[in-house]
Amino acid sequence: MPPNDLEALESICQRISLNIPETCPWRWDKEFNLALAVIDRQDEIMVELPLSLEFSHKWDFTTINDADAPVRDYFQSGFGIVPGQKVFTMDPVNGVVLYAAWWPWGDDERISLRLGLVSVSDHKLENAAIKNLICRWLKLE
Repeated sequence: MPPNDLEALESICQRISLNIPETCPWRWDKEFNLALAVIDRQDEIMVELPLSLEFSHKWDFTTINDADAPVRDYFQSGFGIVPGQKVFTMDPVNGVVLYAAWWPWGDDERISLRLGLVSVSDHKLENAAIKNLICRWLKLE
């Protein structure tokens, strides 16, 4: 799929990044193949409110079963969602869903914000393609 087909998702990533404090830079999380920013709890509202405005859907432990099957299955099999965690998703764009995972830490002082893409069509994006797109959108090296 040509990168231009996903320009709307790139714009969302860039707008989200405007609300990430400079002290919380994006980096690549190799374990989950996602972009990661660790947010201080004091910045929670400044970061989470724009997520709620940018994304079409917000899921949590009690609502993830209501998500479309490919999205629900992806999160339940790959990550699992426990109480306190949230996932924000967009409607699919050319068979790809942009998502943000909001995972508070056990110390209640930090939150991991991860951005990723999941394919919800027969044409699956490879991990390398996902990384290339997200890193370009967030200006990660």
